[in-house]
Amino acid sequence: PSIAADIGNVIRRLNRELGMTILLVEHQLPFVRRVADRFCLLDSGRTVAHGALAQLDEALIGAGLAE
Repeated sequence: PSIAADIGNVIRRLNRELGMTILLVEHQLPFVRRVADRFCLLDSGRTVAHGALAQLDEALIGAGLAE
């Protein structure tokens, strides 16, 4: 596995086994989708959307960051 996959596994394990909340700053959406339950979307340092990961695509479109 890649280093990113290893890191993702560690993040998920820390959350699942220890109940640890982790703040992850990441630009790679496929990675975010694998490891996150919730998101906070920033644009130029301002919060434009946040919520459950299932709402991410809608939030990206609403913020004009995706089509």
